[in-house]
Amino acid sequence: MFFSTEASSVTVTEVRLVSQRPYVIEGEPAVLTCHYILDPAEVVTEVEWEKDDVLVYLWTLDEPPEAKDVLKGHVDLSVKSPSTLTINDVTMHMQGSYTCRVRTNGKMAQNELFLMIIVDACKESAWKTYTDMISCTETVNMHCIGIFPKPSPACGVYADKPGKYLNSVPFDSVNKLANGTFEVSFNRKFVIQDWVNYTDISFRCYMMFLGTPWRSGIVHKMFGDAGCKDAPPHVKHGYYNMTEERSCWGYPSEGTRVEYHCEDGYQLLGSALYTCADGYWTTEGVIVEGDYEVPICQSLNHETDKSPTFFNPNLALILFLIAWTLYE
Repeated sequence: MFFSTEASSVTVTEVRLVSQRPYVIEGEPAVLTCHYILDPAEVVTEVEWEKDDVLVYLWTLDEPPEAKDVLKGHVDLSVKSPSTLTINDVTMHMQGSYTCRVRTNGKMAQNELFLMIIVDACKESAWKTYTDMISCTETVNMHCIGIFPKPSPACGVYADKPGKYLNSVPFDSVNKLANGTFEVSFNRKFVIQDWVNYTDISFRCYMMFLGTPWRSGIVHKMFGDAGCKDAPPHVKHGYYNMTEERSCWGYPSEGTRVEYHCEDGYQLLGSALYTCADGYWTTEGVIVEGDYEVPICQSLNHETDKSPTFFNPNLALILFLIAWTLYE
């Protein structure tokens, strides 16, 4: 937005935060630049920086720069450029609209920028999760004090395979404290009965500040892995024993073991042990005999002492030559 109180040649084209992000984290430095265009005969005599209409920095020709009010003691005064304001360490109280006003030879122009300051007080330790695999419940708690500005929630149960939220869950409370920061709390309990149709879900909760890409939060896998949905390979004339671990969806859980046996009169070919891993039954241990995708129970009574009838072309050729010689 451009402002001018009188006809002038100087033009402030832009006020910019020198950063790849549209915000600054409290405690970090910030550099604001004021971009202007002058006529060849013009000379900058004064640059004023105001925050929310209060003078906070003044650059004057032939005079040392001066920081005031909320910026006092926080500005690098060794920077002599009239177009640059360097803040050594920002605080939340520095958030606001900054106006750069440039004066030249009795003429003036100005432009402004809103500077957003974020106090990232909600660390990963603010989140507590607990998975009860006996009752198949999930508990998620969060308590954060001192975040700024007021955050917006983006929370819910997320289906990982289709990649979409199944519901939306708000914060329990967002309260403004006396120092201007916010206290946020969240407490939820989830039960498997509400999610039996989804075997790959997570709870995702982010704090966001509207108008910025900043976000902070957690991704928590819910109710563990689904396990092996398919039954172990079927073996004719055989059976298997399975350990009793079950996932919250009632399938054999990850790590469940299966041991194959054959009926009397049959021997096992292939691996006797299978384990549920990553949702599939995989072989475990040493292959007993051969290399089989699934175990086989082979009969011990199949006939092995009868020689099969076969045709040997070499023997036939020899007999033919002998017969031909005798005939000659």
